[in-house]
Amino acid sequence: MVPLPLFKLGGLFIRHVSKYGANWIKAQAHDHPRFRKSAAKYGQLMHQINMRMSVTLLRDVEAERRAKEKAEAPTVKTEEETRQDETKAKKSQKEAPKSIWRRKFRPLPETKAVDLFADVIGDAFILSVAMGLILYEYIRAQGKPDSNGEKIAALDEKFKELVQKEKELEEAKQQQQNKVETLEQAIEEMRNASRKQKQSVSSLS
Repeated sequence: MVPLPLFKLGGLFIRHVSKYGANWIKAQAHDHPRFRKSAAKYGQLMHQINMRMSVTLLRDVEAERRAKEKAEAPTVKTEEETRQDETKAKKSQKEAPKSIWRRKFRPLPETKAVDLFADVIGDAFILSVAMGLILYEYIRAQGKPDSNGEKIAALDEKFKELVQKEKELEEAKQQQQNKVETLEQAIEEMRNASRKQKQSVSSLS
């Protein structure tokens, strides 16, 4: 009879229960005043990081350079426009290019910021429970004896026994062959002796 995988069933149950824990955390983020304040703050921070990463990944520097070159293409300008362009160029040279990681994007509404933070915390809670179960299963598996290793060791032992028996049988066969050869040699010597004896008797008669 195959044993029930109780640990796996228990792990599935714990992961299912952890979803309720994540939902409780999300509810507390909306209901608890201090938690809501912190959730809104860190939700806005996550939003800023997400936006900066998105802009960095989607940004086409080459297209921006081409657009800038096209905008700066020489055209017929009046003296006033030329003076204004020179003033803008001097200002742009003085101002260092602003990094995308220092740019401030439009903040989210408080409710959406709280939702974002609550979703991240809830998912992190579920992930931590799953990682804990995986780690426990790994440690538990390390402590258990390796059944496959034991089977391989047993088969190896049987193989050695068979090799030893085969070697013993080979030696016994060789000894038997030596005995047969010794007997044949003794019989041949007896025949030769008997033949010589008969010849000597016939010569005397």
